[in-house]
Amino acid sequence: MNKNYYRSHMKLDFIATNGQHKLHRAKILVIGAGGLGCPCLTALSASGIGNIGIADGDIVGTTNLSRQTLFNYEDVGKYKTTAAIQSLISRNPYLLYHEHKFFVNEENILSLIEPYDLIIDATDNFHTRYLINDACVVKGKPLVYGAIFQTEGHLTVFNYQSSPTLRSLFLEPEQEDAIPSCADSGAYMISTNVIGTMMANEAIKVVLNQEDVLSGRLFTFEALSATTMVTSYRSDKRSENLCYLRFQGAPKAIELAADDFAERIQTMGMELIDVRSATERQFRHIGGRHIPLQELDYIDLNRFCANHHFYFYCQTGVRSLQAAKRLRSKGFNNAFSLKNGLTNFNYQLENS
Repeated sequence: MNKNYYRSHMKLDFIATNGQHKLHRAKILVIGAGGLGCPCLTALSASGIGNIGIADGDIVGTTNLSRQTLFNYEDVGKYKTTAAIQSLISRNPYLLYHEHKFFVNEENILSLIEPYDLIIDATDNFHTRYLINDACVVKGKPLVYGAIFQTEGHLTVFNYQSSPTLRSLFLEPEQEDAIPSCADSGAYMISTNVIGTMMANEAIKVVLNQEDVLSGRLFTFEALSATTMVTSYRSDKRSENLCYLRFQGAPKAIELAADDFAERIQTMGMELIDVRSATERQFRHIGGRHIPLQELDYIDLNRFCANHHFYFYCQTGVRSLQAAKRLRSKGFNNAFSLKNGLTNFNYQLENS
């Protein structure tokens, strides 16, 4: 540890030398290297968190640059994890950075979080948020949670010293698109930077055993009105039991990697289905029928042959996985999802 680098921190009574050593020994995983993840990672690195893991399977695009502050135009086309680590090393080379170049799912989440002391959820869709929450409950990991809706930001800490979890605060929506992601609703970069930095602050407070951690309390920030609010919430043990049920042998839809998916959709007796919005499909698609996820439950499935194979795709693999699960629950056992969606589809094929 380079003590000169952290001289300013070590003058603070609540950190000092002992606290800085605690930060250096800490192992923190940030899932999501986007609008929230970038300022959070910047603050964690500057504060001297000794081991920083970054998990994300996405690639830097030009639309990311305005609010995802670790990236520049030279990073477009790179994996976000790779570009983020390169940027962080240039700022603080005295730490260990661990790259997890994939999207989290039910198969990899438990092993991913196992080595870390604390998890930070910087993702932007609720399907993944509940997955991370449930895994943290099963593994007993504190979870720092941040979320953005346009100019408003939320922040809290779950599963810390027996505190409530995400399921105690919000019921899980039945549909992934019931609550729009930042990509759909937009996100004010001031809000993402404020909440992302405060997420790092909560993580640091947990590492230092501070008493005022935001566990059981939801912090709300509204950027334009410059107002804040703190709301208390309680544990709901019945809903928290769902966290354990997720990993107790529940049937899973099969996700196919890009090359396997591309090969299978060329065969006879299959249905290729795009479950995104009409706007997303207009921008880019790989063919097939268009049935948005929210309309899938209203489709007459009797017109489909039960022996057919169904291949669903969306932008990131979240909605298509839900679609495959829904069909399997209705007896269509040959339902599959494009793993990680169209985000990396062409890139993976070109580099396989």
